[in-house]
Amino acid sequence: MKEVSCDSCISKNCFIQVCNDEKLFSFINEVKRTSFYRKKQHVVYEGEQVLGLYFILKGKIKVVSSGLFGKTQVVRLTQDGDIIGHRGYGGETYPISAITLEDSEICFVDNDSIYTAFMENPKLAFEVMMYYSKELRNSEAKIKNLAQMSVCEKVVDSLLYAEKLYLNNETISIQIDRQDLADLAGINTEQLSRVLSELKKEKILSLPKNEIIIHNRNQLLEIIEPFNITY
Repeated sequence: MKEVSCDSCISKNCFIQVCNDEKLFSFINEVKRTSFYRKKQHVVYEGEQVLGLYFILKGKIKVVSSGLFGKTQVVRLTQDGDIIGHRGYGGETYPISAITLEDSEICFVDNDSIYTAFMENPKLAFEVMMYYSKELRNSEAKIKNLAQMSVCEKVVDSLLYAEKLYLNNETISIQIDRQDLADLAGINTEQLSRVLSELKKEKILSLPKNEIIIHNRNQLLEIIEPFNITY
C-alpha cells in the first residue's frame, strides 16, 4: 500500500509522532514499510525470527501466547499508536503472536534502523522504555488479579479492559470474538457464556449477535472494586 509520511500520520499516539522530531521523521520515512492486513491475519507468529518492530497506524490487534495442549492466552489488545513485537526485540524469536481483529494498517521498521533511531533520539528510547515499564506493571497486576478473582470478576475485568478499544458516545459496543474474550479472561467459553447471561439478566449488558453492549458501566466497576483497578 502507499506509504504514509510520518509528517502527516493520523496516528498521533505513535511513539514516532510523540517525539515530534523532523530528523527522526525523515529517517523513519526512509526505512519503514507500511502494509495492509486483513481481519484475522497474522502480523507476527510466535517463535519466528525477530526482524524489527511494528507500529499500528490504524486497526486493532490481539497479542496471544500459546500454552499447554494448544491453549492460548490473549496477553493484551492493542490499537492505533501501539507497537507490536517489542517483547521479542533484543532476542532471537518472538515470544508471542499478533493477529488482527479488524482490517489494519501497520508500519514496520527493521532491527538495525530501530537501533539507529534509539541511539540518535534519546526521547524515542525513553518513550519506549516507559512503555515497557507500563506493560510490566500491567502484566504483574494481571497475574495477581487472575489468581484472586472469581470467574465473574475475570469476565468483568476483561470487558472493561476491552472497552478501551470500543468506546463510543452512548453505549459501549464490543465486537470481539467470544473465544478471544474467554482467552483474555483465562477461562473457557462455557464459563464466559454463563457469566454474560447473568449480567444480561441484571440488565447490565445486552447480547445482540456478535456484539456485547454495556449499558451500566458503573455496576461493572463495582464488581471489581475490591481490586482497585482503574479503567
